[in-house]
Amino acid sequence: MRSIMEKDNELKLLRPRSLAAVVSDGYRLYLGNFRPLFRSSWLAAVAYGLTFALMMGYVVNNVIPLRVTMATFGVTDESALSTTMLLYSAAAILFALAALLLAAQAFRAFNEHRATDTISRPQHWYGRLCLPWFGRLLMTELWMMVLSTLVCTFFTGVVYAMLSLGVVGNVWKSVASMAVLAVLLVIAIALMLPLCYTVMRSVLDKKFQWKPPVKGYQAGLRHCGLLFATTLVVVIITGLLTLVCELPAVIMGVANIKAYAGMATGDPLGLPEHIVPLTYCVFVLAGFVQAYVHLSSLFPIYYAYGSIEQQEAERLKIDN
Repeated sequence: MRSIMEKDNELKLLRPRSLAAVVSDGYRLYLGNFRPLFRSSWLAAVAYGLTFALMMGYVVNNVIPLRVTMATFGVTDESALSTTMLLYSAAAILFALAALLLAAQAFRAFNEHRATDTISRPQHWYGRLCLPWFGRLLMTELWMMVLSTLVCTFFTGVVYAMLSLGVVGNVWKSVASMAVLAVLLVIAIALMLPLCYTVMRSVLDKKFQWKPPVKGYQAGLRHCGLLFATTLVVVIITGLLTLVCELPAVIMGVANIKAYAGMATGDPLGLPEHIVPLTYCVFVLAGFVQAYVHLSSLFPIYYAYGSIEQQEAERLKIDN
């Protein structure tokens, strides 16, 4: 039987790993340290759940009824629609900030684990706020939004130029546009994947960076296969777990949508008076559980980063 020290050594960051090892070690680190992680991040998870409920509750109780009413009666209220979308955007921004606050807990844990191979338990009942890590993540997220906008704008211009110059019929033009979009989407994903490595490297850097998180992009590009496979597996696992934990919220949302759709056609609402607060409560609970599902998705990426760091260090030794 292997000793505890041998098991801990397996979870050290800087070690070349296969895809299976990256995913298994990432989730093993998360599950093995869930108690200190939970104690550190429960306030951030509460904020995540509340803002998730605010965003989704507003969609179910405001955005969807307005859309259903407009579609049923064939009217368009630009003022009401713009106000609704503005409020939804504000709720979405609050949710994004709460998600970054939650992710800051993981990056603080990554920094501690990288230095000591352990994740300590916080001394206070309220955990840790990790505001410096939140600031780094916020700066990184802003740069990622800028880079994503530039990439989307570039590829949109390429698609428009290619289709504008082509002399084809409407049907073939639609097929050609879909094919071009598919090819460009694959290229865009391939170009953006190395940023998973550069973002992890930039945030874990000891110095606050105002520059875009692109340092080490070539190294990430060399290991794009590992990043793609890791991201794909994590997205599948996280998506399935999210669907399970949000199932009560989905059922509640569908019930609200059907009720408002029937009311738009003249039927009674058919919902109890306390349905709105009940909807928010369900979304809060679903969001709280979802917070820890999504938090776990960062740990395999962390080990993919460690594997790339070690392989790049070995490559530099060979070259020198």
